[in-house]
Amino acid sequence: MLKNFYFNKIKILERSTELFYQKIPKNSSFSQLKIGCELEFFLLDKDKKPLNNLNEINIFCNLVGGKREQGDGQIELVFNFTDNLLYLASEMEKSKQEIINLAKQKNLIACFEGKPFEDDCGSSLQFNVTLHDYNGANIFYENNPLIDYCATGLLDLTNFMLPFISPDANDYRRFDLNNNKKLFRNHKYVAPVNLSLGNDNRSCAIRICKSYDNPNCKRLEYRVASASCDAWLGISAVVLALEYGLKNHKSFYKTIYGNAFDEIYRLSKISSNHQEAIEIFFDKNNYILKKFEEFIRN
Repeated sequence: MLKNFYFNKIKILERSTELFYQKIPKNSSFSQLKIGCELEFFLLDKDKKPLNNLNEINIFCNLVGGKREQGDGQIELVFNFTDNLLYLASEMEKSKQEIINLAKQKNLIACFEGKPFEDDCGSSLQFNVTLHDYNGANIFYENNPLIDYCATGLLDLTNFMLPFISPDANDYRRFDLNNNKKLFRNHKYVAPVNLSLGNDNRSCAIRICKSYDNPNCKRLEYRVASASCDAWLGISAVVLALEYGLKNHKSFYKTIYGNAFDEIYRLSKISSNHQEAIEIFFDKNNYILKKFEEFIRN
């Protein structure tokens, strides 16, 4: 069944986007969804160890338009905000393949695994989300409930879309609690392990932070997806989760100010088991599954 979704992934993204805009109320304050992405990967030598030659890393960054990340040999690519989500998915997948090919030419390996090294950061695909009015202005301003509705939709459906945003068994090492505690002690970036929301809090599944283009507005940074995520189906799942949250107009998640993985918060966990994630996806009440199947049939 999962293969069928991958085979129809362009159609699924087209239909997900259409559904999102169909559900916007006529009296809504927003008319446009924009998404941008940050994609991380490791550059490895021929022995599959992180490249430690800083000059080579910097040269590679310049060639691909990337920047160094915190992990050893880790690089990040930034994809600008756009409302053309089909274009965004295409550019992301094309860039991944071009980077893999370029690395091979240099006798290197571009590794897009979610968690290739136990003692270092994982590699994520972060989705940045904003909503805009009819004049193109970002409306994620302070105290706008639409931010909470979008965040609630994403967090409510996170465990139901993991097979697409974290498709490989290796990815689930990112969500391991003990590993993230160790990374934190070593002053490394951690991955989210719980369904959590925080203001400029990198330990949360969703980080609310300042907009890139307007300091008076916000952006929603969804931090769960792994670098191995398929762009088409990952964006589709995110769009459906946003539509789900905006449709239901609910806000359940309190803002976390400390480390979200601290047990005192008693938060619901992100599944850290690949097989469990697949079983959850095929739950008959999974909104993502229902919509993906509907889009393929019609």
